[in-house]
Amino acid sequence: MDDRFTTRLAPGQALTLAAARGPRRLVVTQGRLWVTLAGQLDDHWLRAGEGLTLAGGRPAVVEAWPEAAFQLLQPAASPRVPRSTGC
Repeated sequence: MDDRFTTRLAPGQALTLAAARGPRRLVVTQGRLWVTLAGQLDDHWLRAGEGLTLAGGRPAVVEAWPEAAFQLLQPAASPRVPRSTGC
């Protein structure tokens, strides 16, 4: 996975992660994170070393509890294969 986006949140700080075109992986690297996903009734609690896949097209709100650091990972782009024109 490429395109890492690493963020540290202060105690009680919240951040809205805008909806993306495709899925992303949220991985907690330090502390504890409270995650609310748009369109879902249940929230998620993640500790350091745990992760959650965020579906494309939906925003999420993350909050440090009490503080946290996380990485937002996006899958690497698929290589384009040239089309054969035939011989």
